[in-house]
Amino acid sequence: MIRGSVWPAGVVFLLGLNLRPAVTSLGAALPDIDPGIGDAVAAVLVALPLWVCGIGGLLAPRLQAARGTQRTVQVALVLLAAAQAVRVMGGSALLVTGTVLVCVAIALTATMLPLLVGGKSTLFSVCYTLSLGCGSTAGALITPWVVSHSSWRFGLAVWALLAAVTVPLVRGLDGTRPRLGSARVRTVAGSGIARSLTVYFGLVSAVTFLVMGWLPAILRDAGVQADAAGACLSLCMVLGLPMMWLVPWWLHRRRSQPLLLVFLVLPSMIGVVGLLVDPAGAPWLWAAGLGVGMGGIALVLTSIPRRAGGDPRITTALSAMVHGCGYLIAGVCALTCGLVHSVTQSWNVSLVMVLIVLCGQAVAGFAAVRPGSAQPGALPRQRAAAVAPDRVSASVSCPPR
Repeated sequence: MIRGSVWPAGVVFLLGLNLRPAVTSLGAALPDIDPGIGDAVAAVLVALPLWVCGIGGLLAPRLQAARGTQRTVQVALVLLAAAQAVRVMGGSALLVTGTVLVCVAIALTATMLPLLVGGKSTLFSVCYTLSLGCGSTAGALITPWVVSHSSWRFGLAVWALLAAVTVPLVRGLDGTRPRLGSARVRTVAGSGIARSLTVYFGLVSAVTFLVMGWLPAILRDAGVQADAAGACLSLCMVLGLPMMWLVPWWLHRRRSQPLLLVFLVLPSMIGVVGLLVDPAGAPWLWAAGLGVGMGGIALVLTSIPRRAGGDPRITTALSAMVHGCGYLIAGVCALTCGLVHSVTQSWNVSLVMVLIVLCGQAVAGFAAVRPGSAQPGALPRQRAAAVAPDRVSASVSCPPR
């Protein structure tokens, strides 16, 4: 595990910062690219990064077993920098191909980060989750400004510099784990905690990507000015930043995790209902609710190393399952909602589907926050107490205060 100091925590922050701008910058620059695609193709493009991230997450343990954690992260960062620079040098085919490679690199890095963060330090958890929110916000806010002063190609390629700068810094991390052997997803697939975390992560990611991809369009179709719609998306992302700090702090300090889950899901439901009933009535309020709900990602990412009980192989397997299978679930949800909109030419049915996804998110979330461990053979606290009261502490890894 990384030693508790400011320098490695800063490197973890930079690693997390690389995971979002490559995707959010593309969405921000899309009006300037203007490839002339239809609604159905746009729905596929919104879901494509999720599917690619899912496949990359499932492949990460094999690469980690062969090359080690540090080398895997460095390879992913080199791929991320190269793909961001090259994808703007040609037409739409190269742009799509480069974006696929970008998502593979993001998935590899995201899957390895919980192994570096570990479960004992609030500092690293906060740096990790906060960096995701900062990256999303930076990609959405800075890219349009860069595009307006240069071109969309430079606006996308400039983010390659961030990945390139981070590559040599990874080498300086003390305690980066060596090769651990094969950590297979099936190792934790039988755990109810692992399955619940995976479903919860998938549904949270689906809502997050749908908001990033469709919120401005929903508001514009309701009569909101384009500038105001874009500002609402920015507000949504900015409000997600304090949640990325609050959620890890809560998980480390408090035991009432179900209360935290309600606090994360309920505002999102209010935001979606508002968009469904009167989107132009209070768009800032609806965006604020959705922004608070984005903190659900931090709940999962903070829980992965903690639920693994300190075992690096279990951490790798659990992270691969959550990211790999979770993003595949999110891709199906995002594609379905997008295709429904393309068929109905209305957002109402799609928003009702998002509400259903949020209900599923709540159910999976309550199952994910119950006391227990993702280690093979571990039992939930209540069941373990009934089977062997004197061995509960040996079979359960409960989140500390």
